[in-house]
Amino acid sequence: MDIKEDYPLNLRIGILVTLILFIVAFLAVPKQKVKAYKTNFTPKVRVEKLPPQLKNIVEPPPPPKPKLPVAAKTDQEVQQQTIQKTNFTGFEKETDVLPAENVFVPFEKAPVAFNFDSLRATLKYPEIAKKLGIEGTVYLHILVDKEGKVRKVKIQKGVYPALDQAALAFGRKLRFTPALQRDKPVAVWVSIPVTFHLHE
Repeated sequence: MDIKEDYPLNLRIGILVTLILFIVAFLAVPKQKVKAYKTNFTPKVRVEKLPPQLKNIVEPPPPPKPKLPVAAKTDQEVQQQTIQKTNFTGFEKETDVLPAENVFVPFEKAPVAFNFDSLRATLKYPEIAKKLGIEGTVYLHILVDKEGKVRKVKIQKGVYPALDQAALAFGRKLRFTPALQRDKPVAVWVSIPVTFHLHE
């Protein structure tokens, strides 16, 4: 028996047997079913009611369409269509300039609400919030002018409609020392927290 002569035949037989064994082993392995992972966590859905002021909102009517420009026939017609006179002198009064809510005005000395404690003592807790056991802190955004007067009050972060309305009424009654920039009063927006605690 010559091994060298039978080598190609033996090699083919070995490869064929190996392939058959792999196929049989592959078919013999049981199929594994993949199960999707399920968590035991149940998400909680919180439904919040809209405050009364956001209900029954009536959309304003659309603005009128602008008139198409028409070429004037005579110079007299052009002179008749003149702009009405205004009292604009070219310079706005400093007292009339108020910053927008998203405009930062630099200041060296912040405004201070000097009647905050006295008003806080008279602040009434809304009955509906008290019955529901709702408490928290309402953050007001207040525009204080150069004289320390409150010009605008907005809710920066609310808690509950009844508490928000009580905080807005509280903010409108505040009086401040004006903010100072280089020893000159400036109008600025400030954030004021109003806290409601049930144990009070």
